[in-house]
Amino acid sequence: RWMQAMIFAIQEVNNRTDLLPNVTLGWELFDTCNTHARAVTQALNVVDSINKQPKSMKLRCISALIGPTASDKSIIVSNILSVFDIPQISYGATSRLLSDKNVFSSFLRTIPNDDEQATAMVDLLLHHNWTWVGAVAGDDDYGRPGISRFKEEAAKRGICVEYTAYVSESMSPDLLYQTAHEIKNYNATVFVTFISATHLVPLARHLRDQNVTDKVWIASEAWATSDSVLFIFAADVFSGTLGIATRGGDMPGFRSFLEGVSPSTQPGSPFMKEFWEKTFQCSCPPSICQLSEHDNNCTGKEDFTDSGTASSAYLGWTDLEKSYNVYLAVYVVASALHNISTCVEGEGLLKDGGCPSLNNLTTWQLLAYIKEVNFYPPGHDYQFNFNENGDPNASYKLVSWVPQLNAQGDVTIAFVHVGNYSCMAKPKWSMNDSAIYWRSENKEVIPESVCNGDCPPGYYTIQLQSACCFKCVECPTGEYSTSTNSPICLACNRTFRADDNRTGCIPKYEEYIRWGDAFGITFSFLLCMWSWSVFYFYLICSFIKMRGTPLVKATNRELSFLLFFSVACCFLTPLLYVGKPQDWNCKGRTVSFSLSFTFCIAAILVKTLRVLTAFEARIPVTYKKVCCWHHCLHVQVFVVMVVSLVQVVLSVAWLVVEPPNVVVTESKVGTAVVVECNVGNVVIMGFVYGYLCLLALTAFVFAFRARKLPENFNEAKFITFSMLIFFIVWLSFIPAYLSTNSTNSTAVSCIAILASTFSLLACIFFPKLYVLYVTPQRNT
Repeated sequence: RWMQAMIFAIQEVNNRTDLLPNVTLGWELFDTCNTHARAVTQALNVVDSINKQPKSMKLRCISALIGPTASDKSIIVSNILSVFDIPQISYGATSRLLSDKNVFSSFLRTIPNDDEQATAMVDLLLHHNWTWVGAVAGDDDYGRPGISRFKEEAAKRGICVEYTAYVSESMSPDLLYQTAHEIKNYNATVFVTFISATHLVPLARHLRDQNVTDKVWIASEAWATSDSVLFIFAADVFSGTLGIATRGGDMPGFRSFLEGVSPSTQPGSPFMKEFWEKTFQCSCPPSICQLSEHDNNCTGKEDFTDSGTASSAYLGWTDLEKSYNVYLAVYVVASALHNISTCVEGEGLLKDGGCPSLNNLTTWQLLAYIKEVNFYPPGHDYQFNFNENGDPNASYKLVSWVPQLNAQGDVTIAFVHVGNYSCMAKPKWSMNDSAIYWRSENKEVIPESVCNGDCPPGYYTIQLQSACCFKCVECPTGEYSTSTNSPICLACNRTFRADDNRTGCIPKYEEYIRWGDAFGITFSFLLCMWSWSVFYFYLICSFIKMRGTPLVKATNRELSFLLFFSVACCFLTPLLYVGKPQDWNCKGRTVSFSLSFTFCIAAILVKTLRVLTAFEARIPVTYKKVCCWHHCLHVQVFVVMVVSLVQVVLSVAWLVVEPPNVVVTESKVGTAVVVECNVGNVVIMGFVYGYLCLLALTAFVFAFRARKLPENFNEAKFITFSMLIFFIVWLSFIPAYLSTNSTNSTAVSCIAILASTFSLLACIFFPKLYVLYVTPQRNT
């Protein structure tokens, strides 16, 4: 059919009046028999034919050569023709080697080279997320350069080709069997091929015998619509293949021309005899062809539409793209000759704008004009021309090999056009994915071809030896990943932790004493509220009810009630330690603690001084008279206020300079954080607590000195005991606080506050309640 396409194009040119008028093109056929030796012989015949023809002859034998089809044969032929600058235009040779004009100076082609085809293949793989593929290439000048260019481009784009098989016609059956076995067991689903149909067929037989039917084949243009592969192996091995075929064009009247071909229209052609006998299984008699081995004679009027498979391939559209490329090649030569015939002196391509003559045309002159052709192919709106390498702009179509049943119930293959590729377009591929046939259980699911499955969120990838292979590792504790195939895991914020799936962050459990916790309920309500409301109110009521008795009067009622108030504040202070710490209660708990205990200790100190000034003989009489400790109530209250005012000033300075605030620290348990209050300014805190300790120590010393003074109820002795317990509690608090974690240390603080407060209240006032209610006879 390629031969007929050339003849059809030549006859079409000869019948046109606007192209090469008064010039008739002819042709001569050379058969390479698909062998290197024959290709060399025919190339030499072409050179010999040109060199021997007389220069004065108007009937020139050969001006340019169209073909061969295969790259390896084209390379051999071009190596010879380029020496003599004989134009060679191939319609099927795609090897990138032929773009080297330093070697193949007279070679051009109407089919894109393999560089752009390799890019198209890589784009196709990436479009379907195929990153782990195998390769099969012909062991020739077409397959090796093509697959090499593909692997270069694939490596740049993140696709791994870890297996490559090179196949040739001369391979032994054992090697072919081993190659098919390796392909079957290789874990890639997709195989990219740069191979001719001639080389593929022997391997395909072994693929069929080993039932290799689960692969997706990416066919290069050499067999993307091949008859030989299609009719023998397609349904068994290659259904679901994606073929990258060159984009053909319309050739109006070509099918009718093919149907009208017969031995009578091309008499004496050995190609026609062989084709006719093979198609119709008949013997062509001498009157029509020449002697043949078939028993039944051909009539020369056989109908292609009734001759089955062979004629179907002849009239069908498989490999029609190369037929169109042959058609274009003829028009290239015709356009060049037309430009020569219409050349105007001074505007030509020769030296000084000279124009060559058709009657005395040399091959190098014709070659110069062929390189510069720029024409619209018949019936098309695009211009055809060559680039500096003698290649056309790349344009492909994607065909899907879809199995279907014919009328006889046999499985055949239909080539479904599912996409287009153009190197000039953006994006280069336009594709109808829904029309592609996938050879899988679910025909709508795109097969995967990756080294290993995706790493889900919650894992990260560790690269293995191959760039496309990785190991999935779960994110470490406290880290997460949200994307598929994440290269790293991210750490959560300090107050967050990774969820159980390690796909995101959730708030960490916050450790602090909650109102709903057992400790919070039991401690803050039962202990604090019970001790303050029941006992404390009972004590106050007793003192109010019996305020006129000698015992109550002897305790200095006003200072006692001031002490009651400060103790109440001390009891309320732990309530600020329960619940989630916030800036306001962090400030409140420190101020409440320091001021309430200062008031309390100040009141005890004044009570102690009152006893001491009343009975201590070593105190000067004049000083006693001035101070009037045992008579001047206002002075006693004033002293309490002055002593406490110092602490107020320190506390205000603390809040202004650097107040306590909330801090969040890591817990020993990785899934939790501790929410606590820091101390703020450490220096001022030292002054606040130091001043409180100084007051407590002073009160203890004075009470200890006054413990044996002859007061009715010896209150100084009880104050001494209460202060002693106060110090014991807080001295025990220090190691307990330092040896516990933050949450428990808060509980220790609450216990220390309540214990020290209760010790002051109990040691000072329990003996008085005992006298008031148990031994009232002593209340005199």
